[in-house]
Amino acid sequence: MKKIINNEIVDLNSEELAQIETDIAKDILDEKTRKDAEADKETKKASGKQKLKDLGLDDDEIQALMGA
Repeated sequence: MKKIINNEIVDLNSEELAQIETDIAKDILDEKTRKDAEADKETKKASGKQKLKDLGLDDDEIQALMGA
């Protein structure tokens, strides 16, 4: 990889390359963590709705409680 310093194209050193690789890996992990959290939230929401139905509430009552 290259970078521009004082209008000259130069190669990145090994430390800079390692930092870029670390940053990319962290970004991938952060994105996976975010997606997992969203999926978990949706799963819990569906589970909560089902539990309310099991208690005898109908869809309109559940919607009124959850605001959705």
